[in-house]
Amino acid sequence: MTPPRERQYRALEYPEIISGVLALVVIGWEACFSGLATGPSELQLFLQGTHPLLCAVVWFNTLTVLLHFITKLVHRESPGRFLWWQLFIGLAASFVFFGGIRQTLPAIFFRISIVLSFIIGIFSLVNISSLLRARGRQSRPRSRSEWSPAILFFTWMMAFVLISTMILLTPGATRVPISFTEAFFTCASAISITGLTCVDVASTFTPLGKIVLLIDIQIGALGVMTFSYFVLLMVGKQLAVRDRLAISSLLDQRGVNIIPALIKSVIYVTFSVELIGATLLYFLWLGAPGVPQEHLWFRSLFHAVSAFCNAGISLFPQNMAEACVAHDKAVQGIMMLLTLAGTLGFSVYLEAITRISNKVMGRRNPYRWSTHSWLVVRVTLIVMLVGSVGLALLGAFEPSAHGQSPDFNMWESVWNTIGRSAGFTITNISDYGQVYQLFLCLLMFVGGNPAGTGGGVFAPVVALCVLEVLRVLRGQQDLNLHGRRIARNTVERAMATVVLSTFLIFAGTMLLILLEPGIAQSANGTIKLLFLEISAYTTTGYSICNPGELSDFSKFFISANMLFGRVGMFTFMLIFIKQKEPSPLRYPETRLPLT
Repeated sequence: MTPPRERQYRALEYPEIISGVLALVVIGWEACFSGLATGPSELQLFLQGTHPLLCAVVWFNTLTVLLHFITKLVHRESPGRFLWWQLFIGLAASFVFFGGIRQTLPAIFFRISIVLSFIIGIFSLVNISSLLRARGRQSRPRSRSEWSPAILFFTWMMAFVLISTMILLTPGATRVPISFTEAFFTCASAISITGLTCVDVASTFTPLGKIVLLIDIQIGALGVMTFSYFVLLMVGKQLAVRDRLAISSLLDQRGVNIIPALIKSVIYVTFSVELIGATLLYFLWLGAPGVPQEHLWFRSLFHAVSAFCNAGISLFPQNMAEACVAHDKAVQGIMMLLTLAGTLGFSVYLEAITRISNKVMGRRNPYRWSTHSWLVVRVTLIVMLVGSVGLALLGAFEPSAHGQSPDFNMWESVWNTIGRSAGFTITNISDYGQVYQLFLCLLMFVGGNPAGTGGGVFAPVVALCVLEVLRVLRGQQDLNLHGRRIARNTVERAMATVVLSTFLIFAGTMLLILLEPGIAQSANGTIKLLFLEISAYTTTGYSICNPGELSDFSKFFISANMLFGRVGMFTFMLIFIKQKEPSPLRYPETRLPLT
């Protein structure tokens, strides 16, 4: 039974939640259908339309938060960090609205009022999440407890894809109308950090549409659950053991005690690297010939986020092959560093941050780095070296129509190797030879690293499969790395991931050949569709054919491939196949002829 004081707090929380959600609804309507879509002046938007309603909602929300705050103090209870933040943001928003209505503040404060109102709405969503989590712990419904982290992750992804699709179909999000298929394809590509697009992002979408894609890219790279738990941690909420288990499963980490530190390091590293990259791109593009100077900060931020998240979506019509940036090696160097930083994986960053912190604080570090970090660094360097040299040799000696100088050919080989999971292009890949394209398919299949923003089946997974084959050929009993014996279930999962992914890619390619006979019967048509299928499943974004030429069914099929690839084939199969507990009974062993 709920205590009387708790019921009193709940009676104040419900108006806070309702008013905050109303603020989000008003902002969303204004952005998608009303003033922001038709383009009147900011001051007129402030005084007309739905903004008086937004002002009233924010004032009501601030009043209820203030009453909640005073009630806590009267009962001699600590208001908590979250309530302090609610009160501060609410009072700031109320002050801005009051000055705006009296026209004593500049029109630029319109943007500030929208941002503050949006934050108030986010606080309401956090409150809803807390209430649902509290009720879930009390009632513990069986159906909710059986949801695996894979199901939650895939459900959240689909929810964001559908919500983003609905927003992109509104008048305020696009300059020209687009179909549901095109909007769904674009959102699936952004949320799965793939980069395949069937429309020109730069000319098709308004600032609102581009912001939606930017949010999709960021959330798709890190996961909505990671963002949600980070907000809860920042406002003073504690994570339940079930939440920690969910995050540890998604990020493939052992132990629930490091999860809060891992979540914080993920967000801090991401935002810090993206901000540094955006700043560098801004100053490199400031005054650069051919680079649009309007909203340059947003353009720089968009490309920094897209590069670090390995999304490959660009605001230039021809991606990074645009004339103004195609030969700018300083910009390309920044983009490569951002892409490489995203592929390393956040667990490597957490270990590095922990070791640096221990050294600064005078604490002793373990003598060895973890086997995971040891393997990730070495495999990444090997793939970069082999990929760059292989692409350079193929680009130089294979007959093709690329027609680039040897120096640029080597530079592009490094660019394509690092960007094997990002999809940014500085030339037309279709101009290269078929062997070059097939070798690039292999690099895309390998991809980045676990717990990072890269795609593919992951380089350490492929490395474990190769080492397991060598172990069998050598007749060794165990697979040993870095002075450690690799667990059999880890090796078996790696082998299953590669086998399932290979099967899906070939099955998907055969289906595309049946669905797209026009492309399949063209020159190198089979390779084009194979390249597209691998690019979609490995969430890379490279393409040697135009996805806009596909039929609607093929676009939905490619969208599904992108989403499946982001979840991971092995993880996706666990949604439908429930793993059983190991049985203590084992059958007698037998041997079968294999040759």
